Amino acid sequence: MSEKQTFEKSLTDLQAIIEELESETPSLDKMVHLFEEGMKLMKICRTKLDEVENRISTLVKENDEFSEKPGIKQS
Repeated sequence: MSEKQTFEKSLTDLQAIIEELESETPSLDKMVHLFEEGMKLMKICRTKLDEVENRISTLVKENDEFSEKPGIKQS
């Protein structure tokens, strides 16, 4: 698994892991391996989402003019 993996590919791979865990009864070793892979994929997805969030600018209308407000803060 590469850090250059796209968000969409990482998410698809993560969904496949979840389906595999839900659809069968893998051995304990296999479950641990799948869990580790899933955690790596979640980290890649979170990193990609954080990068995108940092690039987002919000346009806010102030006194009939638009000004750019950088970033969106999570609550």
